[in-house]
Amino acid sequence: MKYLLFLLTCLNFGRLSAQSNIKVGEKAPEIHITDWIANVPADKNLNHKFIVLEFWATWCGPCIAAVPHMNDLQKQFNQNDLYFISITDESVAKVERSLKRIDFQSIVVSDQTKQTHINFGDGKEGLEAYPLTVLIDKNGVIKWIGEPKSLTGELMKTFLSGPTVGQSEQKAGQIKKVEVYDFKRLVSNKDITYYFDVNEASTDNKLKIAMGTSLINLTAYTLKDVYSEFLQIGNENLVLPERLASVRYDILYKNMDEPENIGRLEKELLQKLALTRKSSTKTSSINLVAIQDAKLLEPALDESFSAKSDAGDKTLFTAYTLDEMMKALSDLANTTFKFSGDNDGKYDFIIENKSMADIVSSLESYGLSVQTVKREVETVHLVEVQ
Repeated sequence: MKYLLFLLTCLNFGRLSAQSNIKVGEKAPEIHITDWIANVPADKNLNHKFIVLEFWATWCGPCIAAVPHMNDLQKQFNQNDLYFISITDESVAKVERSLKRIDFQSIVVSDQTKQTHINFGDGKEGLEAYPLTVLIDKNGVIKWIGEPKSLTGELMKTFLSGPTVGQSEQKAGQIKKVEVYDFKRLVSNKDITYYFDVNEASTDNKLKIAMGTSLINLTAYTLKDVYSEFLQIGNENLVLPERLASVRYDILYKNMDEPENIGRLEKELLQKLALTRKSSTKTSSINLVAIQDAKLLEPALDESFSAKSDAGDKTLFTAYTLDEMMKALSDLANTTFKFSGDNDGKYDFIIENKSMADIVSSLESYGLSVQTVKREVETVHLVEVQ
C-alpha cells in the first residue's frame, strides 16, 4: 500500500514540471545503482562522463514509446565518454521481462533503494513525473531537464560542446503539473466511505489510477472509456448522444460501503450527466480468447499496482486480468474480444497494436489463442433525459 500511495503522487503521463530537487546549472545528485542489467559497460565509473540519464518504468507507456528515439540519439552520438543510462527502481526480474520485448540500446540499470529517484525527484519520496531525462556533463553539472521526446540532436550537440542547455519547459512554455493529492487524501481518509465527483477534463492526457473497484481516479476519460474498462461494455456496443461522444471527464470515486458494486458508479454518472440507460441485443462477431499454453503467460510480479498505458504502437498492461485486458483490446481494435476461460490471475502484457494481426500475434506470443465466432451481444444506448 505504501508503494501505491507513493505512485499516486507522481503519476503524471504526458506532463512534466521541473523536479523540485534538481536545477539546471547545479551539481547533479548521486546516481545510485543497485543492479546493472543490460548493455553493461566495462567501465562502471560514472565520473568524468557525459551522461544522458533517463528515468523510466515498465508500466509507463510514454517511457517505452521514447525508446526508439533514444536509441537513435545513441546511435548518432556514439562516443566512449558518453553514457545513455535508463534507470528504474523496479526488480531485475520485472525489467528483464520487458527487455525481452523492448529493444533498449542504452545501459539499463535499477536502483531498488529508490534513492536516485528521491535525489532527482522531490528529495523525499521520488519523482514527480515520468518519463524524465537529465543531461549531466563531465563535471557532474546538470545541463538540461526535460522529456525524452524533447531531446533533439541539436540539444545533444550543444550539450556535448559545453554550454548550458537549459530546461525544455522554460523554452517551450511550461505546462503546470496536475497534482493528484485530492485522490491521495481520499484514499487515506478513513472517515470518508463514499464519494463521487465528475467534471469535464481540462486535458486530453488519459490517466487511470484504480484500487479495485472501490477507489478510482480517472483523468480525461470518455464515457466509452468508462463503460469499457469498468462496466464491460465495449465501444462497438455503446451508443451515445453525438454531442457527448468525444467529451472527456475527470472522475473521482470511492465506495468502501459496497466495494464491489461498480453499478453505483454508473448510476451516479448517469444521474450527474442527465442520461438514462436502455439496452438491445444483436448478433455480432466476437473474438474468443483462450489459454493455449499457460507457461507463456507472465504473472504480475507486483499485484498492488495495475495500469494500462499507451506506448505508441504498443499498449502496456500491468497487473491486468485476462478479462480486463479483453475489454481494453475491444476498444483498441473496435471489435469484441472475450476471454472464454476462468482465470482471475493478474498478468503483465506488452501488446503490439498497429493492426488486428499484430494484436493476435502478440496474444499468441503469450500462449493465447483467438477464434472468431458469432454471438448475441448487448448494445447499450445512453439517452438524454428530456
